[in-house]
Amino acid sequence: MKTIFLVNPTAGRRDPRQTVLPPFLEYWEKRGAPFEVIVTQSPGHAETLVRELATRGEELRVFAVGGDGTFREAASGAAGQETISLGIIPCGSGDDFVRSFGGRECFLSPAHQFDARPRRLDLILTEFGCAADMCAIGLDAAVAYHMVQFKRLPLVNGSMAYNLALVKCFFSKLGFEMDVTIDGKEHVSGNFVFALAGNGQYYGGGYRGAPRAVPDDGLLDFVLIRTPGRAKILRMLGTYKRGGHLDSEVFAPYLIYRRGRKMEISSGKEAIATCDGECVKTKQISFTVSPGAFAFLQPAL
Repeated sequence: MKTIFLVNPTAGRRDPRQTVLPPFLEYWEKRGAPFEVIVTQSPGHAETLVRELATRGEELRVFAVGGDGTFREAASGAAGQETISLGIIPCGSGDDFVRSFGGRECFLSPAHQFDARPRRLDLILTEFGCAADMCAIGLDAAVAYHMVQFKRLPLVNGSMAYNLALVKCFFSKLGFEMDVTIDGKEHVSGNFVFALAGNGQYYGGGYRGAPRAVPDDGLLDFVLIRTPGRAKILRMLGTYKRGGHLDSEVFAPYLIYRRGRKMEISSGKEAIATCDGECVKTKQISFTVSPGAFAFLQPAL
């Protein structure tokens, strides 16, 4: 089966064609395995390219060489395509999607990726596109929105950029009035710091916001945090990053945790929402699971 390496040349701090990709090309060449390198030209191009590859009518293994945003685009293009199996060679600033599968190491191994096998994974559908990992509205989305400017600074990695953006947002307005409906039957409302829907477990350069999420169970993990005081947030942050909030007595008065298929959110004022780092401003959004939407190439261990 032919392999396509779909490269985002702007992912990370250096062009992946000069860093992570060469060992893969060498490995494939030594084994006489056919491959092709295609370079994306603009935001959204990865989705278009994957859809075009599906029209070839042949079974293809496609590796998105980039970060979470590149993979999100490629997964959107692979959704519903029976001839495309999609993998990722992570080289972005956060690389959160692969953390749910053990981290970057096995994904950066040509040997493990060469023997990767397809596994059907879910996607999150929204009015603004798909996500493979995590969607949110509120503070976390605002942090993702401002994170972009910090990632451009020298020596600032994804986790550091997230923390800097968090500090910026922390001293801005906290909390949003939201009306939330889960699976069309449970209604909650109030002032929330954020609401998220997790298909994967991590986001923001290592924050484990949905620690029980399973990406192929046909369900999403919904986590909502009512707004505490700023001092309380500082004491809660470390526990949240480790993923301990679902079992924490400190979080209990503020936490709503559910597993379901759809969460609908409306807010009287415009808030920032994010889908795997892609941000929009909106007053309403829904997060819906699409079970088994695409074939994911999970590296062999």
